[in-house]
Amino acid sequence: MKSLKLSLALISAAFCAAPSFASDPTNAVVVKAARMLDVSSGKWVSPAMIVVRDDKIVSAGSHATIPSGAKVIDLGNKSLLPGLIDMHTHLTGDPENAGYSVVALSMPRVALIGAKNARLTVEAGFTTVRDVGAEGYTDIALRDAINAGDVPGPRMVPSGPALGITGGHCDETIHAPEYKITGTGVADGVDAVMKKTREVIKYGAGVIKFCATGGVLSFGDDPRTSQYTLEEMKTIVSEAHRLGRKVAAHAHGGDGI
Repeated sequence: MKSLKLSLALISAAFCAAPSFASDPTNAVVVKAARMLDVSSGKWVSPAMIVVRDDKIVSAGSHATIPSGAKVIDLGNKSLLPGLIDMHTHLTGDPENAGYSVVALSMPRVALIGAKNARLTVEAGFTTVRDVGAEGYTDIALRDAINAGDVPGPRMVPSGPALGITGGHCDETIHAPEYKITGTGVADGVDAVMKKTREVIKYGAGVIKFCATGGVLSFGDDPRTSQYTLEEMKTIVSEAHRLGRKVAAHAHGGDGI
């Protein structure tokens, strides 16, 4: 297991740290190892060689040709796997900052927590994540920083703030009423959810997230109970699809599912 994790970390680090190559065919990175998993057949290919050019894998297998002048990374007796995909992350979150402790965190601090988690995630072998819910659009800022090469991390498909009803799982429900604090993604009614869907896309969301039911880490709601009406949910989905985005839903109870 330790060997596998090291292999994934080395491959991820090599690909994420490699600069974009010019069109010169000699500028390439070749990764060699003892074996590689072919996920189509479920069988190991041995020996393994992967050729990367212009940030893309151009060939892989036992008999790939090493381009002249290529940088060769020889991992010896390690095993190679394709990059893993995590479909539910909150990279800018930290379990130690749950509840009232999160009030003390600024959005810049949250974004920096995200940078740390992005590095740890790609080092663990996850090269793509769907990040479903972050305040202050910190997940979108993190994605943009990764894409610009400012920080290491996986490819991100971020949602920005998740849409939810007033008082629901995607609202801020831990504060006393006099503070009048509301979640960024809160929207009630068909017209409001359509506008909010457009708004988060405006600010860079690659996927739309909404809360269909209550949750276990929020106050005053029930995980078994549906929150948005069916009409509201249909509006979110249809508007997201019209604008070229897919939709993810927090859904615990049967009614919401």
